[in-house]
Amino acid sequence: MRGARGFTLIEILLVVLLGSIVLALVAPLGVEQVEKAQAQSEWLELDRKVGRLSLDAFIRSDFVTLYAAGKQLAWESDGGASGVIEFDHLFFSPEQQVVINPNGIADHAGIEVLQRERRRTVNLLPEVRE
Repeated sequence: MRGARGFTLIEILLVVLLGSIVLALVAPLGVEQVEKAQAQSEWLELDRKVGRLSLDAFIRSDFVTLYAAGKQLAWESDGGASGVIEFDHLFFSPEQQVVINPNGIADHAGIEVLQRERRRTVNLLPEVRE
């Protein structure tokens, strides 16, 4: 057949090879960005939860004790409420215990957290605005 058009097997294999090389170079960058976003999401969840527990202690006029160890944050109040959050990208080292009084004030300034090899501190003291 003269004039038949199409691609040869070599041309198709070359395109597939180039596509897979590009994918192999770009895919790890995408995975790393997803992990960074998940780690930041967990950080924000932790910050919100600690703030909410402080507010709950104030509203209920109750003591709340936080336990941070490994990849877990656990809490319990004198009123009986308790809970646990498991994190994938946050690590509490060393183990820490914080008590929030009925005024919503913690007995420590912060909780130390390791987030993707970066040490961060969750601020537990109320912000002073002037």
